Amino acid sequence: MIQGKNFIGGRWKETPKTYQRENPARLEEVVGLYPLSGEAEATEALVAAREAFPSWKRTPLLERAHILKEAAKRLATRGDKVARDIAREAGKPLLEARTEVRRAMDILEYYAAYAYTPFGYRVASARPRTELRTQRVPLGVVALITPWNFPIAIPTWKLAPALILGNTVVLKPASLAPVGALHLVQALEEAGLPEGVVNLVIGPGTPFGRALEKAEDLRAVSFTGSVEVGLRLKARLASLATRVQLELGGKNAYVVWKDADLVLAARQIAQGAFFYAGQKCTATSRILVHREIYEAFKETLLQEVGQLKVGDPLEEDTQVGPLIDSTAWEGTARWVERGLRDGGRLLIGGEGAREKGYFFDPTILEGLDLKALLAQEEVFGPVATVHPVTSLEQALEAVNATRYGLSASIATRDLGIAKRFLEEAEVGLAHVNQPTAGVEYQAPFGGSEGSGYGPKEQGWAALEFYGDWKTLVITPPEVRDGH
Repeated sequence: MIQGKNFIGGRWKETPKTYQRENPARLEEVVGLYPLSGEAEATEALVAAREAFPSWKRTPLLERAHILKEAAKRLATRGDKVARDIAREAGKPLLEARTEVRRAMDILEYYAAYAYTPFGYRVASARPRTELRTQRVPLGVVALITPWNFPIAIPTWKLAPALILGNTVVLKPASLAPVGALHLVQALEEAGLPEGVVNLVIGPGTPFGRALEKAEDLRAVSFTGSVEVGLRLKARLASLATRVQLELGGKNAYVVWKDADLVLAARQIAQGAFFYAGQKCTATSRILVHREIYEAFKETLLQEVGQLKVGDPLEEDTQVGPLIDSTAWEGTARWVERGLRDGGRLLIGGEGAREKGYFFDPTILEGLDLKALLAQEEVFGPVATVHPVTSLEQALEAVNATRYGLSASIATRDLGIAKRFLEEAEVGLAHVNQPTAGVEYQAPFGGSEGSGYGPKEQGWAALEFYGDWKTLVITPPEVRDGH
């Protein structure tokens, strides 16, 4: 069993109260014992980060990069154990868990490489004999609040750019799956990260939020999670001089045009909608199919979905694991019931077994109006709806007709159709002949409208959130008569 602790000021610390985390695929198995941290622990971590900032800010950039690269090596030495811990605690199929650990290593190395790129500019000045320069500088103390569905990748893609720029960090992972963050911080400690630069606080979000409201010199907060929680956090921090970045939900559409490769489209939808039981903000949840091919495509899609392996995440061939907990299972069941009440018809799935684990079959409904609640709101489970469309205008209208704006895709061989889709889909990530789920860390990631707020994550865009610009204006004194 994993014995988790907080990491504050360079020390691993227990708390008087703890909680257990069960395996969502084997409910009788307790996989972790973790601190039930409160406001005091969060405040202690914020103070430690504030005290560590001046020294870390002065640490040479290449030395910071070396620590990130060394942490990636440390993760590599135990990558399979980390993946198995994630599979047991978060219910993520082992193949996806291994990919996620590899992504975390790659992200650490990617941001380490920024130490070898220009961190400023020299520009022309209109003033005589004046040198005008600008350089990127850190903000100070930043707080990172991360979700359970990518328990090591998301903490890494927030933490790595913050650290390379010279910020100090307090990381609060989701209490449902803190093991990824635990492994990440252990790797950084082993890599030689100085005391107080990264602090880990495990526990519920409410006391952590209270500590953030009272924190001195808190410069930025990055949050990934639900729309409702993110907006509440933003409102609570509104009176502070604190940057806020929110990565929220999605109601992502996949358009199947009449000239699409039906097998490829069906496979991408099956993977995008149902891998990891649909527990991704970029998961496909609305399938928009040109009416001319609707029946043929529906048959192909059901064949692909019917072949998905639902089972224990630790089995190598599992593609669809359990939902994260009983709340998620019950919520998914209620969404399916609501869809049926609103006129939907089950094409596949609609059932779940929770005697041994929180499993729910991949589920597709048809016959719903695009304005129905199930076609508008995020489920965060293995449920999708399929709808016929007659034109690209109708498809784009449906893509854009929700409060979200995260990801959308179209399957087509027509470059004109593809170009128009890329231009008019009001989302942060627009794809052609690709699943809606899946991102590459070297490009900016984030949504528009209700799916996000503030600068984007990942790629070079992350540096804009975690850093600031200082402009330096230098006019040397005149030298006269040799003096």
